[in-house]
Amino acid sequence: MGSTSPNVKIFTEDEIQTITSNYSTLIGRGGFGEVYRGVLDADYDLVAVKRYIRLDLREEFMEEVTIHRGAGTQFGLHEAPPLVVKLIGYCIGESTLMLVTEYISNGNLDDILHKSDMSIPLDIKLGIAIGCAEALSYMHSMHLPSDDNLIYHGDIKPANILLDDNLTTKVSDFGLSRLLFSGDTQFTTSLKGSMGYMDPIYFHEGRLTPKSDVYSFGIVLFELITRKRVKHGENNLIRTFNKACAKGKGLKELFDAAIADEKNMKILKEIRKLATECVTLDIRARPEMNDVAKRLRVLKKDLKSSPQCILATHSSWQNTYKQGTSMPSFKKGLTFFKGNSSNSKILSELGNVRIFTKEEINEVTQNYSNPLSTGMSAEVYKGTLEDNTQVVVNKFLHEDSKEVFINGGMILSHIVHKNIIKLLGCCLDDKPLIFIYEYIPKGSLFDILASQEDLLLDLRMRIAIKTAEALEYLHSSATGIIGHGRVATSTILLDDNFIPKLTDFSRACKLIKKSEATAGDNVINSSLLEEVLYNDLSCYGSVLMNLESDVYNFGAVLMALISRDKNSDHGDLIVKFSKAYETDKSGKAMFDHDITAEEDVTLLEEMGRLALQCTILKGDEMVKRPTIKEVATQLRMLRRSWKEGTTEADTIQVDGTDARPGMSAEPRLPNLMRHLFGYRRISTSDPIITC
Repeated sequence: MGSTSPNVKIFTEDEIQTITSNYSTLIGRGGFGEVYRGVLDADYDLVAVKRYIRLDLREEFMEEVTIHRGAGTQFGLHEAPPLVVKLIGYCIGESTLMLVTEYISNGNLDDILHKSDMSIPLDIKLGIAIGCAEALSYMHSMHLPSDDNLIYHGDIKPANILLDDNLTTKVSDFGLSRLLFSGDTQFTTSLKGSMGYMDPIYFHEGRLTPKSDVYSFGIVLFELITRKRVKHGENNLIRTFNKACAKGKGLKELFDAAIADEKNMKILKEIRKLATECVTLDIRARPEMNDVAKRLRVLKKDLKSSPQCILATHSSWQNTYKQGTSMPSFKKGLTFFKGNSSNSKILSELGNVRIFTKEEINEVTQNYSNPLSTGMSAEVYKGTLEDNTQVVVNKFLHEDSKEVFINGGMILSHIVHKNIIKLLGCCLDDKPLIFIYEYIPKGSLFDILASQEDLLLDLRMRIAIKTAEALEYLHSSATGIIGHGRVATSTILLDDNFIPKLTDFSRACKLIKKSEATAGDNVINSSLLEEVLYNDLSCYGSVLMNLESDVYNFGAVLMALISRDKNSDHGDLIVKFSKAYETDKSGKAMFDHDITAEEDVTLLEEMGRLALQCTILKGDEMVKRPTIKEVATQLRMLRRSWKEGTTEADTIQVDGTDARPGMSAEPRLPNLMRHLFGYRRISTSDPIITC
């Protein structure tokens, strides 16, 4: 692909044409442009490409890029928060402006509410509203790193609220978002937005504040509970609601008939009341978005747990959150845990995850009613958060598993990578401890390989490449150098699109803690490594062992992918492959019999040889074992050669003669430097720790 800026790719027009198959699949059209579905060939990911129609919007386009990119970097994230559509890249051509974002499967809320017959229960609608409110609350609390400018969205409407397979919200279209320079109000004479959802104060006075988003969100709330357009011709649904309330009758008929039963009416009336507060013309009386999100969460809890609305006395409604903080549902202060010093220490080491109470976990799991599995050390349950996000709840049963459980959670809480499982939260106020992860629907690679499900070679390559890239990220200086230590087909989960997610960090170890790096450093240099290893040489051995183990075990995963052997464990599989290549100079006897095309068998041969290099154990040949970075590079080259029909000569060859320039500059750390920067061992007498 083209060159990149931090976390965002810059595409050429030719690349966009390839991604969209020459703009063949139109999925949306608006006042500013058209949206096409595409595929990132290198990443196998579905994307949406928004092509601006008017080139005079270049300034607005670049502001959208700035704001969208800022949404991911505001709190040190490597990608956008989960409730905001992720920006992947953009293209500025001579005759076009284009944005590339993640593709969201279920379309937009406008189509679902007004152009479909899809039934949406009230709790799901509340989840959609909560997700959107949380995203707006996040935006309103943002300050871009380069300045002190606040942000608002500017065009909140059902068409800009996208929904995934679980009807979880993703807010999109930042084309009208604005920076509010050094304050919370801005005046403009250039009105832009969607009539019907636009704040009348903005329309008449040109006054922009975050409360403009609150007004638009109030309109969305009305449409959610009525499934009608608030403003349609001469009809105005808000006036109709006000008249019905004044008369004391006719209110039930205004709500969506599918949800307007007796048990829902009190909640619906509270939502209507909140929506009315959002759209008041007294801008000072409108609530802040973090208060709106908080009240919606309480309503959803009341819907599930109580026939009566208890907003006035509800404990979570009484909690206060300062405007200007990040997501209000995230980590609470340490004073909450001051009665348990052990938990306070754990909390201080955790990243930006949500802290749940016992009662909240009971609600998420519906009193642990949906078990997924039970083992010797843990019980696993499926659950659903307030915004419809599906999650896995791990409840550890024994005190002796606590240490590895906490270790994995603390390491994962600082990691954001699309091919690594997300830790979403934990519960520390009870024994046993509980961690909450994103739910990955297809199960493990082990399960898929052992099933009868078709697994095309291209999908197997995707799984291999993406898993290698996840390990490459872990082994990099950006993470503090993490060795996973338990790479296996059973610790690689797959979503519905066969995208892998590396899980089980219980045996992972990290070389550099955040507290040991100097402020502002984003790269670990050799002098810092020297200092850390001087203070604790044992951590060098532990991390190096895991780095070597990750490469070794990944080689076994490659063998499992290309053989689909259902009966052999990793050790047996490695022995079988080794014998096959020694005896026949080929691994064909081991390959999956469902793969027969000559060009596919050629690819399998190269993958098999790479897997054998990963699993070298003899000390005098260990210099030939590649680093995970080299493995990922080789797999990408192999796939490209296979797709293009070129020969293996085009791929990178990993062998012991490939010494890196300057390798002698790090005499004390050759093994570690090999993993981090591609340096080779200085000699075969260097200490070697194998799996």
